[in-house]
Amino acid sequence: MEPLNMQTGHKLRHVSWLAVVVIVFAASGANCNQWVRSYTQPRTLPEAATVEQIVNTINSNTAKVQSLQANSATLSAGGAPMSLRADFALQTPRRLRLQASGPVAGGKELDLGSNDELFWLWLRSNPQPALFFCRHDQYAMSNARQIMPVEPSWLLEAVGLVHIDTSQPIEGPSSVGKQRVQIRSRQISTLGGLSKVTVINAWDGTVMEQHLYDPQGQLLATARNARYQRDPVSGANLPCSTDLEFPTAGLSLHLDVTSWLVNTIPPDNLALWIKPIYPGSPEVDLADPNLRFAVPGVPPSSAPVPAAGSAMPRR
Repeated sequence: MEPLNMQTGHKLRHVSWLAVVVIVFAASGANCNQWVRSYTQPRTLPEAATVEQIVNTINSNTAKVQSLQANSATLSAGGAPMSLRADFALQTPRRLRLQASGPVAGGKELDLGSNDELFWLWLRSNPQPALFFCRHDQYAMSNARQIMPVEPSWLLEAVGLVHIDTSQPIEGPSSVGKQRVQIRSRQISTLGGLSKVTVINAWDGTVMEQHLYDPQGQLLATARNARYQRDPVSGANLPCSTDLEFPTAGLSLHLDVTSWLVNTIPPDNLALWIKPIYPGSPEVDLADPNLRFAVPGVPPSSAPVPAAGSAMPRR
């Protein structure tokens, strides 16, 4: 496939920024309708749990999951009547694949994926057909940040596979309501050091909320999880309902999961994570410095400005 021919300063005027962001984060969950939380079970966390006990409970839960699949996913977004049906798969730490179609049968509408090296996005409805991609180590300096406030791999955390970096400072816990405690932590990313506020259920250690901030203190993303389901085989607790907010995109989403398939993807199933080819859709590298986006309300720039404190990515 030939790359898209672009001149210096060329604008992709037909890239619908809001539509891209809406669909990028569309189907990280589906609907667990029959599960009801019960506090008759023995509690996981002791009363007045220490930060070490809380972090260990969160990380131990995530460690039980190597892969997840949701074969029927739906989305409702910020008052829009549109919904998507989707198949969603992920494998820690960075692999994910979301393929979605509209409510009426008519073929694939979206392909969002991530492997160990890069992530990609294809939209059938894009007026200028293209398969957008970007290497993970180039994300911080790329135009991808204009259409994706966080890397797609953050969806792994958003749907409950939360990992608290114990090599970084952790503050708390502090009470933030009945049966809720909060910790503050840091995580290293391609954008630099991010700050995260995590709200935990003090009874069972499940993550209720996550708020992710960039190095300048700007809120990048929020995830609120509810209606947890315990997988009977792995013992992992996974949320059935997720609300996502991306303030810089002016976007809010509600996600539901019908059922999770846990640890069913073989480690050697590499075909699932290969960047696809779509005839008629040239490949566009979002890290190309000559690529310019026409984002509504934002003056175009020839190249993104790196985040303060972030290092130049290695190529």
